[in-house]
Amino acid sequence: MKITRHFVTVGNRRVHYLRAGSGPAVAMLHACPVSAKVMRPLMKIFARRFTCLAFDMPGFGQSDKLPIAQPSVEDFADALAETLTALGIQKAASYGRHTGASIAVEFAARHPDRCTMALADGYAVFAQRYSDEALERYLEPITPAWDGAHLLRLWFRYRDQHVFWPWNAQDDAHRSDTDAPDPEFIHRGVIEMLEAGNDYRIGYRAPFRHRELAVIDDLKVPVCFGNRPGDSMYKTRPLYPAGIWDADVPREFQAASEMELELLSRHPADTPPPAAPDCVALAGRSTDRFVDIDGAQVLVRSIGDLTGNQAPLLIIHHAPGSSWLYRELMANLGQSTPVIAIDLPGHGESEPLPGNSQTVATWADTVAAVLDRLSVSRVHALGHNGGAAVALELAVGWPQRVASLLLDAPFFLGDSDRALFQSHPAPSLEIDPEGVHLLRAWHHLRDSELWWPWFRREKAFQSPRPSRLDPEVLTERAREVLKQPASYAAAWRSIVEYQWAGRLAACVQPRVVLAANNDLASHLIEPIAKAANARALRCEPGQKADLILRFIDSLPAACCSPGQCKPGCCSPTQP
Repeated sequence: MKITRHFVTVGNRRVHYLRAGSGPAVAMLHACPVSAKVMRPLMKIFARRFTCLAFDMPGFGQSDKLPIAQPSVEDFADALAETLTALGIQKAASYGRHTGASIAVEFAARHPDRCTMALADGYAVFAQRYSDEALERYLEPITPAWDGAHLLRLWFRYRDQHVFWPWNAQDDAHRSDTDAPDPEFIHRGVIEMLEAGNDYRIGYRAPFRHRELAVIDDLKVPVCFGNRPGDSMYKTRPLYPAGIWDADVPREFQAASEMELELLSRHPADTPPPAAPDCVALAGRSTDRFVDIDGAQVLVRSIGDLTGNQAPLLIIHHAPGSSWLYRELMANLGQSTPVIAIDLPGHGESEPLPGNSQTVATWADTVAAVLDRLSVSRVHALGHNGGAAVALELAVGWPQRVASLLLDAPFFLGDSDRALFQSHPAPSLEIDPEGVHLLRAWHHLRDSELWWPWFRREKAFQSPRPSRLDPEVLTERAREVLKQPASYAAAWRSIVEYQWAGRLAACVQPRVVLAANNDLASHLIEPIAKAANARALRCEPGQKADLILRFIDSLPAACCSPGQCKPGCCSPTQP
């Protein structure tokens, strides 16, 4: 059973959701502070009878926030109705857990003509209303620290959310009646909290200020309130009024899921939903979609007309990394030229290919396959750091597809440097029960800013360029590489081992080597420019888009025939 990922445009905001199965629609709403990814195991069961649509709540996962400073549960319920309308769905059952349960029930109350029934799993009810001060303590802000300590704090804060209730009342009286979650579960939750950032507090605050059981008076469609042993809401059952539809759900996941499937099957929608619509473009930002490559869902971001007369600029991110880190560059470039960026398989939001091959050749094959799916015949290929090797591989392997090559601070190692990096490989980010892998990622990224190479922590090896040590920026970079920790060390190994010389000799396209002055590998551009018979161009960090556009504009209008450039025949003018 395949779970696919989609984006839909709802007014001026973007909503991300997972879809699986067939049959009547059921809208699935996650708890805070995570995302729809937590619904994957349950979707596999519900999809036996339903078309499951698991949404990232506004402000979580890959979904935009609502344009409201402090949205209520009612606002989130209305947003769900708007999203279903955008998907062409008139009626659906709603299912939610904790915060998602509050929204699912409120959706039933506010939109009875759209909801066949609601099933609440751990509906948020509080014996005493939280004071503003207590709620602020519970919704602790995320404060990036120079040493990465905030990552470990998040690890244990999210773990203890399942060990104590509330998480910050850490004594025997508040112990939870359940097992601690496994490390993979905690890791996913930490990354999703980092995705939401401090805005996690917006959505998470809503159920604490909801009308809770007062909603029952407004219900006109069937609503089942389910609670299970071990859940933080299980003790609230005595607060429910008599005569409601309630269910004691089993503690074990499989048994609970089967019971919930049976409950949802009592009041299904009449017809299945239509096929997923395309995501409508929004001005000034990328249009995001997933394409299937060899069974893996690969994220593609684009701006502008990709199949017009103007060849798009393709941005290939540093591996390990993701296209999210290039969104500002994409937006700046997209004002003047069509732009494409993808998350390489096993990075960012793209699934790994079968076997999770992390090689430059595999990445280039994937990029070519994505261009085929997009019906894009020719691009200007820009690769950053490790992504420069992928851009070069694409230019050599598919010369007719690449109009020009832009090598952005390529990770170009001579034999001696390569041997050094091979002797000190990037750290494994295997998920650790105490979250130590988070610090391994943080300090590998941070030490790479301080020394070259990162493991020679001596004065003589101090980095020759300005260091990028802002904890906010490092947190974003760490989050993106930690989305797929199994790819990290293997991706670095492929970049270190890439043999540039032979591939540069086979490259026939017009090319340039460029770098922002503070880039990780900016000090390497002169050697590769010489090897590539290209110019080396430097700029300040905020000037890169202008430098790229000037290079593309300097190319002859008709650059020979695709793939037929002779060395030197299309030499561009100096930008």
